[in-house]
Amino acid sequence: MIAIIDEGMLDPAARLRELGRAVMTRYRNYEIVVVDNGLSVDTMIALRDLLAEEPCFRVLRLARRSSIDTAVFAGLEAAIGDFVVISAIAYDRQEHVLDVLDLLRDGHDVVQGESRGPLGGGPFARAGRRTFYWYNRRFLDVDIPARSTYLTGLTRSAANSLGAARRTHRYLRHLIRYIGYRVTSYRYDLDNPQARRIKPRPRLTDAIEMVSSYSTHPLRVVTLVGVVAGLLNLLYALYVIVVTLVSTHVTQGWPTTSLQLSAMFFIICTVLAVQAEYIGRILSESRREPGYVITEELESETLITERERLNVAAA
Repeated sequence: MIAIIDEGMLDPAARLRELGRAVMTRYRNYEIVVVDNGLSVDTMIALRDLLAEEPCFRVLRLARRSSIDTAVFAGLEAAIGDFVVISAIAYDRQEHVLDVLDLLRDGHDVVQGESRGPLGGGPFARAGRRTFYWYNRRFLDVDIPARSTYLTGLTRSAANSLGAARRTHRYLRHLIRYIGYRVTSYRYDLDNPQARRIKPRPRLTDAIEMVSSYSTHPLRVVTLVGVVAGLLNLLYALYVIVVTLVSTHVTQGWPTTSLQLSAMFFIICTVLAVQAEYIGRILSESRREPGYVITEELESETLITERERLNVAAA
């Protein structure tokens, strides 16, 4: 499984230790991958102590701090096993992880965690989240539950399909619905969801990148606006010609001309803004730069309990 450590989480090593021992009671061979995505020095010291004491842990250290989804895919591409579970251990208890594993073993390919209660954040964050997910359902045909979390279970085939998506910008909750596997919802209660720190500005940036990376819908909307504006200008030109031929008292329409120019420049600027976003996305995709660089990989002294077996197996 892949463990996500939240910024400011108190004693994550203790939570990881509890998680490892809970999984150990059910499985003989497993691994817990922790991605160091800008962890503090104290947390890394605690994780090194954890590696010396507990089996089947791995820590991947990224060269620079990245988004949560980038860290998740770094762990996903390094994970082995028949099943992969992604969990934010600050809010997901070990019984939640075990429940998701049970669903995967029962034949479900993808399991998506969904909170029963509010996810936290201020009113602007909640409104923005609802608006974004509505837009995805309405225009992008991607039905993401408004209270979906990072708790996700994947079979090996589903995990391989996610890893095969060679995109610079990859988002877990979008891609699990793009790869074509049936997604099963798992509803549960988060631990202390009000402690989740949601910053509107990074979320807005992520939303723009998601839409521009996975759909051309904004570009088509702007195209439609441009066509409508062109037709209106054509009608206006015809109107000017008729008035000029019929009326003998035609004065300079400075206000009308100024209004028309202002509206057209607004539309042109909007079109250029959207096109610039897509050109930037094309540039970033064409570079094929890695989303992350692993500088160091740390392992427990006992990586697997049975050397002849590599994948997860039920006890």
